[in-house]
Amino acid sequence: MLQLLDSLPEDQPGRRWADALRLLAELGLRPIELQHLGVRSDPGSGQPLWWCTYRKRSGGGMTTPRWVHPLPLTDWDGRRQDWRLLERWRGGAIELPPLGNGPGASDAIVTYLKRQQGCVELRERMAERGERAVPYSFRHGYSLRGHQLGVDAGSVALSMGHSLEVHLRSYPWASGQGAAAAFAKALMV
Repeated sequence: MLQLLDSLPEDQPGRRWADALRLLAELGLRPIELQHLGVRSDPGSGQPLWWCTYRKRSGGGMTTPRWVHPLPLTDWDGRRQDWRLLERWRGGAIELPPLGNGPGASDAIVTYLKRQQGCVELRERMAERGERAVPYSFRHGYSLRGHQLGVDAGSVALSMGHSLEVHLRSYPWASGQGAAAAFAKALMV
């Protein structure tokens, strides 16, 4: 992800798209949620926190607006990326690219990235391994980072805006195999 972000052009559109992708990755958002993102003060601490107003019909119910918690990415040397997204958002320094209406946000991301050489190369490398990159890959990476950092699956699911059941069904590292590995690791301590 970091290589892809670094490969984007340094012009204004490139910077706008890079910020949109950083938000997807660091916050685990669905592409459409970029259009429903804001900042609110935490009622307990008064601290500014990310807030998403997106409501998705799911499993006979409706998701609710929620707090979204960042999970910064780290580079190969273990350095946490500090993009100052919340600070820059609050200061008006983040301007999102045109994302279309409704579910068109995902299509807009695909259209932009298909034209970027870094994305073409990434997709080719992933295809060689039988993998593929999609706009939701940023969201999937968020879930995996949460698991790797020891954030419980329920908390990750809540921040991502879906039920624990959906989270466990969607992400194998948060289910059976992941649980077995977690317990095996705990017994080694």
